[in-house]
Amino acid sequence: MDTRLQSDLDRADTYAFLPVWRRLSAQIVITTATLLAIVLFNELLSPSFDAQLERLLSLALVPFPVILWLFVSVLPEYRVSRPRRRLIGVAVVSALTASAIGLPLVNDFFRVQQWLPLQSVFTRILGYTLTAGIVDAGLKFLVLRYLILPRGLRVRSDAVAYALASSIGYSAFLNSALIWRLEPTWDIAAIYLLFNITVQLASGLFLALGIIESYFSDAYPLVLPANFLVAAMTTGITSASVGGFLSGPLSTAGNTDRPLFACALLVGSLFATLGIVYFLYSNAERSEREAFASQRNSHGI
Repeated sequence: MDTRLQSDLDRADTYAFLPVWRRLSAQIVITTATLLAIVLFNELLSPSFDAQLERLLSLALVPFPVILWLFVSVLPEYRVSRPRRRLIGVAVVSALTASAIGLPLVNDFFRVQQWLPLQSVFTRILGYTLTAGIVDAGLKFLVLRYLILPRGLRVRSDAVAYALASSIGYSAFLNSALIWRLEPTWDIAAIYLLFNITVQLASGLFLALGIIESYFSDAYPLVLPANFLVAAMTTGITSASVGGFLSGPLSTAGNTDRPLFACALLVGSLFATLGIVYFLYSNAERSEREAFASQRNSHGI
C-alpha cells in the first residue's frame, strides 16, 4: 500500500475511531437509562393511567431510539469533512426489510411464538437461533453488503456506524409493530423496546466485526461466517433467557413476574457485547498498526 495513502487512512481512522464508539456508547447508555427509569417508575409507584393515555405513552416510546440516534450519530456526521452519507438510507432499508421479510418470516412462516416458548432452554436457544437469529442477522448483513460495500467503507469505524444504523432501523419497525398490535402497558412496552434494541444491536455489532475482519484484514474465510453465527446466537440466547423472567412469551402482553431481573439481563447482555466487540476491534486495529509500523521500519521508511 502506498505510504501516503496509508498515512491518510491512519489519520482518518484516528479521527473516526473514538467518536463512533462514543456515539454508540451514548446511544446505549441514554436508551437503557430511559427505559429502565420507566420500568422502575412503574414498579415503585404503580401509577394508574387511563387506557388511552397508557397506549399513547407506549407508542411514544417507539420513535425515541430513532430520534436519539439522529441527534447523537447522524447530525454530527455533517459537521465533518467526509460524513457517512448513507446512514439514514441503511436505517430505512433495514426497517423495510424487517417489514417485508423479517417479521412475516418469523411470525407467519416459522410461527416461533406458537411452539418455542414452552420448550426447554436448549431447544429455545437453538430454535430462536435458527429462526429469528438467522433471519435478523441475514437481512441486516444483506443491507450492509449491498449498500455500503465496497465504497462505503473507508475505515473500520464506518462498519460500526452503519451496523448501528441498520440495527436502529430494524428494531424500530419491530418495536412499532409489536406495540401497535399488542397494546402493552407503558412499562411492558419499555421492556419490549429494550429487548429488541439489545438483540438487534448485539447481532449488528458482531456482523460489523466480521465485515471489518474480512474487508480490512487478511482474515481466514471463515471469520465472517463465524461472526454471522455468533450474531444469530446472541438472538437465540437472549430470547430464550429473557423469556424465563417473564410470565409469558415476549409476544404476549401482560404482567411480568420479575421485570427488573429481565431488564438487568438485557442491559448486561448489551454492555457485555459492546465490551467484547470493542476489545476485539481495538486489538485487531492495534495489531495491524504494529505490523504496518514494523514493515515500514524494515524498509527503512
